[in-house]
Amino acid sequence: MVVEKKEDGSVVIDTDAEVVNRFHRHSNTSGLTVDDKDKFNAIMDNIMEGDSNADRINNLQMKLDELRIDPKAQKLAQALRNEQAQLIRLSRELPRVYQYDSNKL
Repeated sequence: MVVEKKEDGSVVIDTDAEVVNRFHRHSNTSGLTVDDKDKFNAIMDNIMEGDSNADRINNLQMKLDELRIDPKAQKLAQALRNEQAQLIRLSRELPRVYQYDSNKL
């Protein structure tokens, strides 16, 4: 975890397991605020309790549908969509039902 960026372009990295677990437990959450990283991890902790990847994908889709209406949650939603894409590639399952912006079809 990068904890300091120096003027010469180098960085100080903290490899403490607790820090890494807090911010990168499920995925790379670079670009999210600390608050959004905590929300991301809480959501994914809950999602990963599902019995199968299909359940996890569908539960994640329901959460994404909830976040869709909150303009402040767009970065968090994008990180969750990325995680969902990883689950889809891993399991070769698709969400049973999902919403999509008709303007993008």
